[in-house]
Amino acid sequence: MRKIIGIFIMALALGGCSDFLEEYSQDLARVENYVDLDEVLMGDAYLPVGGVFRDEGIMVTENDRFQVIHYMSDELSKYIPSNYFGLEDIQDQYYGWHTWQQDVGLTRDGSSRNAEDEDWNQAYHSINICNMVLDAIDEQHAENEEQEMEKSRIKGEAAFLRALYYFELVNLYGKPYCSANLNSPGVPIKLSPVVEDKDYTCNTVEEVYAQIVDDLNLADTCLANAPVKNHPYRADITSVYLLKSRVYLYMQEWKQALEYAQKTLAKNGNLLDLNSWSASKGEVLNISSPEIIFSMGGYFIASTIYFQREFDYGEWLAIPVYTISDDLAAAYDEGDNDLRTQYYIRKDTLGYSYCDIPYSEGWVLNKVQGWNLDIRDVSDNFLFRTAEAYLNGAEAAAMRGDEGTAHSLLKTLRDNRLKNSGAITASGADLIAFIRDERQRELCLEGHRWFDLRRYTVNEKYPYSKKIVHYYTSYNNDTFQDEHTWSYVLEENDEAYTLALPYEVLKFQMTLGSNTRPPRTSTDYTPEPPTEITPPEEPKSPEYYEGYDTGYEDGYAAGLKDAEEDSMDAYWDDYNNPYDDDDHYEGYEAGFEDGYDDGFDAYFEM
Repeated sequence: MRKIIGIFIMALALGGCSDFLEEYSQDLARVENYVDLDEVLMGDAYLPVGGVFRDEGIMVTENDRFQVIHYMSDELSKYIPSNYFGLEDIQDQYYGWHTWQQDVGLTRDGSSRNAEDEDWNQAYHSINICNMVLDAIDEQHAENEEQEMEKSRIKGEAAFLRALYYFELVNLYGKPYCSANLNSPGVPIKLSPVVEDKDYTCNTVEEVYAQIVDDLNLADTCLANAPVKNHPYRADITSVYLLKSRVYLYMQEWKQALEYAQKTLAKNGNLLDLNSWSASKGEVLNISSPEIIFSMGGYFIASTIYFQREFDYGEWLAIPVYTISDDLAAAYDEGDNDLRTQYYIRKDTLGYSYCDIPYSEGWVLNKVQGWNLDIRDVSDNFLFRTAEAYLNGAEAAAMRGDEGTAHSLLKTLRDNRLKNSGAITASGADLIAFIRDERQRELCLEGHRWFDLRRYTVNEKYPYSKKIVHYYTSYNNDTFQDEHTWSYVLEENDEAYTLALPYEVLKFQMTLGSNTRPPRTSTDYTPEPPTEITPPEEPKSPEYYEGYDTGYEDGYAAGLKDAEEDSMDAYWDDYNNPYDDDDHYEGYEAGFEDGYDDGFDAYFEM
């Protein structure tokens, strides 16, 4: 107890060093045993739950962290309506990341700056908590074997989380792992349980990965026989195996990547069969899925990019901020045979006639339906699914020349995703390309694609890179019309695949140095006008049809009468709408009009 309080006091004394090394939560001052450490771990090391929801009609975003990764890859494309619809705040928030700017915090006109260090600070805050738990857990008293196992579980979870945060950080701010980049700067490694009064420097990429592997080995040892607590929101041995598989995949250690993918599947090889799924069951990505291994944090991306899809006073309103890119949509090259084109993404009618935005077709995210604003029970970034284990194993096996294992793992996954999956016969470079495409299809917008594109550029056997184009549009605040659109290009093997360290961190910790993310230029771009389509009609309620039937009968009789008498008297005199509520009332009006026309015509056909 005295040691833990001493740590807390020292942290307060030295806490002015930097935001990302801020002092611990005051909750740590009350830690007296391993149970308290477990609560601190859950409350401060795991990411808080958050999401996008409505509060008294206002859209609220809570605890949004680690979102920028979704905007840098080739998965999303800026939706460019011809008229302003209040979407610029979101576009401006992610402008620097979406267009790969050297200084990601600056808005397009340079007039304001978005914070660059929020994810950095969150990661290091959580790492600090893990450090404290790992330093203190062994000294906590346990009265029996069961309590010793609880201590082991807590220690393993802390090691897993520290590895996960360092993995995220080094893949954002360090160059991708390969022999040529081992000595390039990564991120600072901090393992001590107190804030140290010193100037920090970045450890190398090799050193950061070595620490990640060490932490995962510790987590493996501690969680191998530990009890599972609150699955899937706490780490267990299966999540350790899957993260190990991922880390070794990035390190191009194919034997270990395959080994831990297979260990993952031995623990949980379940897949959701989309052949037995239906839209009536709701969103395909949810906590009831048998594929979920681990989930941490909140879900934001679907509602951030597409939060309004409804009939607005009878007009179809569907205005996303970003749509599924042509690149991602084209990856589903088997069309309707691939059930993910229904449940992962979907074609939708976009536009809003009230704001003169023409209706057109576009692909949108459907794993989670963002227009249904609510807190979700899975994460949009720190989500582990068994599908990844199949893909990790297939890639590692193919890289080792074990194509039979690769084919088998892919076939099992695709049997649960396609109506008719067919045999897989690709070999060599074609098989690797097929696996990469399958990762793009399967793991879309779950935080994998940007990291995958980075590591493909340094693959020693089959290197790959691509050119990506993103857009930004400005709008006139007086006329509400679009003013200008610019295009931005991420070239093959671009240095911008690595982020510069956050502006706020470099201002305070100048000893960290900086990487060489290049400046980004733009080109004028004129969007192609969309192919206009007819919007959907608002579905009518039973009350509407009840009113319609009554109105139709009255209208038909009035039409016959006026036709016979060559007048319009019955049209005005016999309209007798008995309803007060809107649906009945509107139905009667429409029914009377249709009935009158039909009755009038019917007289002359007698």
